[in-house]
Amino acid sequence: MKEQYLDIMEKSLEAYTDERIREYIDDVKRNGLTEHGFSRLGVNIGILIAYGRKTELLNTFIEIMDICCDEIPKRKAQNDFSVREVCCCIMLIEKRKIVSEELLEKWKRRMASFNPWEMYTVVAKSPETPAGNWAMFAAVSDFVRGVLCGIDTTEFVDWQLASQLPALDCNGMYQDAPPIKNPMVYDVIPRQLMSFLLMFGYRGKYAERIEQALDSVSDLALKMQSVTGELPFGGRSNQFIHNEPMLISYCELEATRYARKGNMEKAGKFKAAAELGAKKTLEYLELKPISHIKNRYDIETHIGCEPYGYFNKYMITVASNIYIAYLFADDSIVPTVSEAEKGGYVISTSDNFHKTFLNAGGYFLELDTNADLHYDAKGLGRFHKKDCSSFVCLSMPFPATPNYCLEKGNPSAMSICCYAENGEEILLGAEAQAEYSLLDSKATDDTAEAIFNCKLSESITVKEKYSLSENGLDITLSGAENIGFMLPVFDFDGANNTVVTVNEKSVSTKYNGSVCTYSFNGILSDNFKFFYNRNGRYRVYSLKGDHLHIEINNLSK
Repeated sequence: MKEQYLDIMEKSLEAYTDERIREYIDDVKRNGLTEHGFSRLGVNIGILIAYGRKTELLNTFIEIMDICCDEIPKRKAQNDFSVREVCCCIMLIEKRKIVSEELLEKWKRRMASFNPWEMYTVVAKSPETPAGNWAMFAAVSDFVRGVLCGIDTTEFVDWQLASQLPALDCNGMYQDAPPIKNPMVYDVIPRQLMSFLLMFGYRGKYAERIEQALDSVSDLALKMQSVTGELPFGGRSNQFIHNEPMLISYCELEATRYARKGNMEKAGKFKAAAELGAKKTLEYLELKPISHIKNRYDIETHIGCEPYGYFNKYMITVASNIYIAYLFADDSIVPTVSEAEKGGYVISTSDNFHKTFLNAGGYFLELDTNADLHYDAKGLGRFHKKDCSSFVCLSMPFPATPNYCLEKGNPSAMSICCYAENGEEILLGAEAQAEYSLLDSKATDDTAEAIFNCKLSESITVKEKYSLSENGLDITLSGAENIGFMLPVFDFDGANNTVVTVNEKSVSTKYNGSVCTYSFNGILSDNFKFFYNRNGRYRVYSLKGDHLHIEINNLSK
């Protein structure tokens, strides 16, 4: 596995042509260091050189590191992220004797001169004042800087950590600072950083509290992973290729942490979850042209990306995230079966994260009951099958007012959801007014079932029953009249069209070796509207009726 992680790093770096790297360096020389994408580029070149790869880029690495070590102590350039990565790289380069001792000492002196109270972007106003997740990055960065430079950074690290612990919910999931509605990426990465901190040697006054939080969330964390190996959908920075390397690193850290505690059962599950994520990551990195976002639009269009989610920063983040996995992975741990692969469960987060997951028969279902409509929608937002395309059905829903770039705007929020006719008005289970409550759930080894009430208005409540097995998903509606489903059908990934076939009682779409078939007993609308998400363009049909069956198959099997 460890060698595979170097492969992922190398594939991420190879997305940058020599010309792009040169342009990046020249831009920073002209305009100064402004963010952490540049340091990540240099750091990961250096790491690969240390392991005998990309050795032809040694001079480029030295040039970038010289700039970073000179600029980081002098200016706020999103150092919260950079310091840890730069210091880890220096440690490795020193161990492998890649550059001269004089150059190493110069870099270390510069990093030792860094003032954490002034040069990180997010410093908590007091230990009791909650701060956003950048404070967690800064805590980890300065702990690693202290180890590299042989200085005591305890006061700053504990100051920052104290501001982070109130963000943990009853399950140990990390709630980002308001008004953000708890994006899933920014739940996983602070937990990854907490595990990193312990594994890197932190034994300060918050170590026990951090370990307790990690232990409390471990089962839920494993069961939130899709059967395709992917991080849950939701919120900002989602659907980028770096999401899974982040998840992989968290799983490797936790596998090693549990192994050191003697819990080999949990260690084996986390190791298997890391393997599942690595398989999906390599699939994405094999696509040509390579992209940092999970669609096939030209990267210059920025489709699917927030303003900060540009290629130069987020493509190399794949390598930065997976290096943590390489650093801590213990290949003596035997992977068993991950919870995602095993299945047979229904599990919900706290209301803070408003998600329910069903997994059975090789299928995975993810519902959001209180979505942030700037990124997502309420209702069924993900339906995956093992070894099939993540997008052939749905990998994420459609935002009403997106905070990221789309090909075109959406008429409303949208998901696989119920609707009800209320006179001339159509009430959608994807939109803000819908109120979901979980009534019941159960699971066996081979099946999973959940029943929700979806209150669409004061007078209209639809009961939704989701039944999952190896035969697919059955959704049954009841409790109101003039009801039906909204049915998103994948149409275009940014470069390639799917093959959509519409029949009287079914719709199917073929894409990338997979086929998704929707079967129903109702009346399908004669036309559709286009909706857009980070993954591409979907046709959305309305289906009047009370039953829908969805099945996904791999065409090669």
